[in-house]
Amino acid sequence: MEGSSSQNGSSSCNTIPEIHDSDGFTTPDEKAEELIKRLTNIKYLYALKLLFENLQNEFSPQILRDTLVALADPTPFDFYAKQSVTRLELHLRTWVTVLERICFSPIVLSKELRDKVYNSLSKFAEIHRKTTQVIEIGVDNNFKSNFNQFNQQNNNQDDQIITKKRNYNIDFLLIHLRDTLHSLRDDETWFQEIIRRVKKLLKTALNITPGILTTITGTNLPSDCSILSMLNQVRESLSFKYPVASYYVDWRIMLIIQHNLFTWSEGTEMIISKKFCELVLMEYLWSFLE
Repeated sequence: MEGSSSQNGSSSCNTIPEIHDSDGFTTPDEKAEELIKRLTNIKYLYALKLLFENLQNEFSPQILRDTLVALADPTPFDFYAKQSVTRLELHLRTWVTVLERICFSPIVLSKELRDKVYNSLSKFAEIHRKTTQVIEIGVDNNFKSNFNQFNQQNNNQDDQIITKKRNYNIDFLLIHLRDTLHSLRDDETWFQEIIRRVKKLLKTALNITPGILTTITGTNLPSDCSILSMLNQVRESLSFKYPVASYYVDWRIMLIIQHNLFTWSEGTEMIISKKFCELVLMEYLWSFLE
């Protein structure tokens, strides 16, 4: 999902600040609580992303909720600078990472909270549009005459600017956040049920646990059924309360597969190797090119 990124924070990991135990922060919760106070600093934002990407770190429902709310706040993006696009993309990537952790955690968002987070997406989309236009004009102009022109441009000029300088990673991240929030039905366990089905399917297909492929999708499956055909049956059983982009069903299944494979390869049990995880993911991706 990462794709090519305009942010170069990952290329200088040695500059990423760490919250050490000696600072009094010994748990992932305490470290996250401290980092969300500094979201306007790119280094601390990237450190928060790394903290949540590590599947060995466990977070309480309260910290998951607080981090989600903090990242959904567009207030800090009320100015434009040379790093605005980089910061916005990294902010959204961190938001996606936290939301993914929520997807795989025993927490159900209330309708009010989910709606609040969802409604903030339109504000971030507007921030993206305005930032794109300002960067095209040039922040070195100090928003003098060109800034007035920026506010008065007609729609055709806006479209030309957006096309020339648009960061399509940000476009995708906003769409992904929208569809993930749509898939998280309030007061329902639908998402957890899909996770359970795919996890059970993977365990059987990869011979992690013994069993017969019968009740994974609610239908009888032949013993020689391939993992791809089983995933297709799981896909057909999916339904969404709210509309999502056409790509999202397959994308969501892939993310569930990735999460389980990485958990099994990076956990204390080390059930399967990381190389094998990559091979399974590549086979699944390759199936869409056939």
